[in-house]
Amino acid sequence: MSVETAPEVEFAPAAGEDMPVIRAQLERERLDTERLEPDQFITIREGERIIACGRIKPYEQTYELGSVWVAEDRRGRRLGELITRKLVRRFPQDEVYLTTDAAVGLPAYYERLGFLRTRILPDELVAKIKRVCETLNRDAVGMVYDRRIERLPSLAETFKAKHVLERYLPRTPLQHNLALSRELGCEAYVKLENLQPIGAFKVRGGVYLASTLSKEERERGIIGASTGNHGQSLAYGANLFGIRCVIAMPEEANPMKVESMRALGAEVKFHGKNFEEARLWAEETARQKGMRYVHHVNTPELVAGVSTISLEVVEDLPDVDVIITPIGGGSAAVGHCLVAKALQPRVQVIGVQAEGAPAVYHSWRERELQTAGIETTAEGLATGQAYYIAVKTFIERMDDMLLLSDEEMRQAVVLLLRSAHIVAEESGAASTAAAVKLRERLADKKVAIVVSGGNMTLDSLRRALLVA
Repeated sequence: MSVETAPEVEFAPAAGEDMPVIRAQLERERLDTERLEPDQFITIREGERIIACGRIKPYEQTYELGSVWVAEDRRGRRLGELITRKLVRRFPQDEVYLTTDAAVGLPAYYERLGFLRTRILPDELVAKIKRVCETLNRDAVGMVYDRRIERLPSLAETFKAKHVLERYLPRTPLQHNLALSRELGCEAYVKLENLQPIGAFKVRGGVYLASTLSKEERERGIIGASTGNHGQSLAYGANLFGIRCVIAMPEEANPMKVESMRALGAEVKFHGKNFEEARLWAEETARQKGMRYVHHVNTPELVAGVSTISLEVVEDLPDVDVIITPIGGGSAAVGHCLVAKALQPRVQVIGVQAEGAPAVYHSWRERELQTAGIETTAEGLATGQAYYIAVKTFIERMDDMLLLSDEEMRQAVVLLLRSAHIVAEESGAASTAAAVKLRERLADKKVAIVVSGGNMTLDSLRRALLVA
């Protein structure tokens, strides 16, 4: 988060005697005046006069950045931007939310500071918006900034993760496949993450995360939510380092992945009809029991681990033109955007989502975090919510993204079986399906196709073979 040249100012906490002035200004601007307390505010002053102020408003489970005000005769000096930046640095949580009514609108500097519009807000802020909008009779909008984006891995961190993972995981091959190349009209290279010990790329993140935990974190244990591969990753890493691991899964989860997690020593808990319901339970349980909650996207150590895929691709194929990667939550795709683009700036990164779970696609296209329904059999892509770190990275660095039908992915499962003798689950075949769809655009290019996983159930395989 950076601000261009701006005036030097001094920030001061608000005092009790300042509150009548602050309240009067907020009321005049029709800003939020609920539960005002001096310790919520910081101010900028000229002498004794308050010329700008801003607030961190506490709720029971979250906080809101709110009530940023600048005196009318001092506007245009970037004071609102400065005080917002200062508040963000002081925020007691990673996700920084703000809301306002549409009539007031949001200053352009919020986007400069990295905020994204969002339709996804904590319940407490949804309730607040309802109260405020009933009073003001206006629609409200929200924005979010996630400070974890500042901790995304550097190249140095990715190389560090690579050296750790070399002790525990095999380097997966990047194979040039002649039959697939003829079929697609490009030089097709398949990155075989289906050959990982759990049959999926995510194990890289789980192992590296477990290696970085403190003694105290290991004693408390870790918890996550998963439709399968993320949970197996955490279970595998926890097993290596002797850490308790709890995984929340939807009630109708892939039985093969459930048994795999249990075999690795994880405690599997079934909650909800889909991933998002399982995730909410896991987050609440982590708060109650003091465990380390491991988000499947917003965990920098996981991103560092899975970023090693991109590092290996560029090492094995330095003149790669295109990398195609599936997007569920987006951790691996974030890795490609960070690492491949840093090592080979001209490479194109193309992401793929299921059209039956398009939350990230619509969020990327419309530059606004959104949710979407989940109607896909591709378990690894069955996520219904977009997350700040992934979408912000994709907006800035991803070259393209497209949606695929389940049928297109099943056809790609068969294509991989026939042309490369590879067993891939539907989400694992998504990149291949995208290469088929983009055949003309990829002509004569060197294309790395990430086969992200191979945990195919017999029922899924039967479905795929029916389209052959």
